[in-house]
Amino acid sequence: MDELEKKIEKFADLIVEAENIVVLTGAGMSTESGIPDFRSPGTGLWNKVDPDKFASIHAYVSDTGKNLRFMLELGMTIFKAKPHQGHKALTKLQRLGKLDGVMTQNIDGLHQRARTKNVIELHGTANEAICMRCDTTYPITALVNQVVHNNSSPTCDKCNGLLKPNAVFFGEALDSDTLKKADKMIADCDLLIVLGSSLLVYPVAFYPRTAISKGSKLAILNIQKTDLDSKAEIVIHAKIGDILPKIVKDVEEKLEER
Repeated sequence: MDELEKKIEKFADLIVEAENIVVLTGAGMSTESGIPDFRSPGTGLWNKVDPDKFASIHAYVSDTGKNLRFMLELGMTIFKAKPHQGHKALTKLQRLGKLDGVMTQNIDGLHQRARTKNVIELHGTANEAICMRCDTTYPITALVNQVVHNNSSPTCDKCNGLLKPNAVFFGEALDSDTLKKADKMIADCDLLIVLGSSLLVYPVAFYPRTAISKGSKLAILNIQKTDLDSKAEIVIHAKIGDILPKIVKDVEEKLEER
């Protein structure tokens, strides 16, 4: 058994032994489906555009048309993307009774499309639009259809307020009800698995630290090193789609042996 196989087995053992498992996913989960992330050197979106001009709520309100052209281009990439084997492995893990829920920083909805349940979208979703005046939500197509028909400032049918994608922009707070659900999920877990997150973006980066402080175990599968690698029970630096299915297969075999 080589070193990677040993790590996969240890990762699987942690899952088998845990009673309440939560997964936290970041941009690395989505890049394997072809969706670009924001911060990777040379390839991240913020290397191409200024986030203050294209991702802040102030910029969106002051120049909605320009912001929407950029967002719709990104949106096309998101809507064409498909869940990869890592997404599907999480669904299988849940069906094995070894995954309580997922907290994700991603807005692409790929977890739900892979049929994983109990997903908390910390940064909102690209699949909805929301009215900035009355908070009515619509399918994202309600916004897109207006833009396609040359309305550069799409509006709400109910109050005529400005519509925006229902994702969290710079300058906006995370939804308080969403945060409460995430806090409860972390409070109840005894194993937190981090997949594809650099753990650099706050307040999400607090969650693994909170889990550790209350005695939960931490496992990390991420292509790059994180600041919490030294605090984790097991760390694997590799692609999620390559490794997670092997971990879940090992979990299934161990459960069958019980």
